[in-house]
Amino acid sequence: MRELIIKDTMEIKEDTNLFQSAFSANDYEKKLTAIEELVAGAENDMVRSFLASVLAEDEKLLLRFHNMVNTQVTKEDINNYIKQINAITNRYLGRDHFISYYEARGFISELEDIIEEDICRMADNGNYLSAFEVINYIFVLIGNVDIDDSEGGTGMLTEDIYQFWIELLAKVNTQDKKKMFDWFTAHFDGSVMDYLEEYMEKILMEEFQEKEYEQEKLIFIETMIEKSEKEDSGWGRNYGVGKWAIRYLDILKEKNVPEQKIEEVCKKYWYNSSVRKYYMDMYMDKKEYDRVLQVLDESILLDEQYIGLVYGYNKKKKEIYLLQGNKSAYKEQLWKLVLECDAGNLELYRELKTQYTAEEWLIKREEIFKKLPSTANVEELYKEEKLYDRLLACVLNNYGLSALENYENVLKEEYPQQILDKYKVEINKKAMYVSDRKNYSYLVSLLRRMQQIKGGKRIVEEIVEDWKVKYKNRPAMMDELRKL
Repeated sequence: MRELIIKDTMEIKEDTNLFQSAFSANDYEKKLTAIEELVAGAENDMVRSFLASVLAEDEKLLLRFHNMVNTQVTKEDINNYIKQINAITNRYLGRDHFISYYEARGFISELEDIIEEDICRMADNGNYLSAFEVINYIFVLIGNVDIDDSEGGTGMLTEDIYQFWIELLAKVNTQDKKKMFDWFTAHFDGSVMDYLEEYMEKILMEEFQEKEYEQEKLIFIETMIEKSEKEDSGWGRNYGVGKWAIRYLDILKEKNVPEQKIEEVCKKYWYNSSVRKYYMDMYMDKKEYDRVLQVLDESILLDEQYIGLVYGYNKKKKEIYLLQGNKSAYKEQLWKLVLECDAGNLELYRELKTQYTAEEWLIKREEIFKKLPSTANVEELYKEEKLYDRLLACVLNNYGLSALENYENVLKEEYPQQILDKYKVEINKKAMYVSDRKNYSYLVSLLRRMQQIKGGKRIVEEIVEDWKVKYKNRPAMMDELRKL
């Protein structure tokens, strides 16, 4: 009996790899080897019987085994894979028709498994279009499923699909590649989410480089421009037209068409700022600066409602004047930028300062301070010039604590009392209205800052004593004050 127990224990020890979890590639290899040894030791009839019973109970494994045995994929096989994908999706969506954060990883993992174990095998067996059809179904599906994708699983899955497309396109014959091209162009119809369309767009523009696709891509892009022009959203319309028009121009450039043709296309979509930028970049490369300046002036009028664009145009003019060596125009444009386009911008202010001597600048800076609009951040300029008395006045006149906290370190050495007085006024105002621990904690942090300023400890003590009387019925505040 003792010998039998020892023998059984030894057998179990030898087979431990069978039942160990495979957390690494090495563990998996050991487990696989153990399983292969187990199967090799079994009778053929036993293996066949066991396999049949397992496949009868698992549709997923049955379909996978069926397509391992029958390497030619039929339309029925594709439909079965689509049914399987739908079943997985419905199982995870549940009654709420939403895949939660906790379920998302499992859902993505099961789709990845189909790609790695089934679709890749289809491609390995030369069933390229079948593999393309099934993986495309997954691609469209993931863009339309309501899922909490906080972990970015759908993005990673989409990247895998994109890479699979590239590998597939390198293998297919000319006829099949044309069918794939047709699928991509047909699915810019709203059936795929916007961010997924970018993957298809990239494939179309980068992977179909054969001459035979040039004209077809141009026709497709013209269609996309027309579609974009009908967008209800002004932003969407401008973005779409600009994106596709530039794609069109890039293809023309690759074809080495006459420059006149490129200019004609630019003029056709001249209302679009991206197209005009393309045009300007083209002539910047040729150093035809006067032509670019002319377009910049025109763009300032065309896009006057877009402050950001107009600022960019004016900044570009400044750069061109510098390249031309036109010092007077360059300085004039700098003044315009500092006073109007980006009033108070510190970098532009510094750039303008370099154009004057120290003596000249003392006069010029006063001119700037007088002409700056009230909305400009003049405080930064006062700090830059070390005009601390003016900076202090701004801080004291500024409502709230924002400016005070920003410039306290610059001013507290020279003006400790004024800074403390400002703090005292503002935190007393704030203390009247706050009523939660988070804000009480913030007030205490401000008191700590005050203690670091000369004369601050005494004032903080006075404030604390006052609050202990005035707000004695606020236990959370009293608790936070004890942490001071």
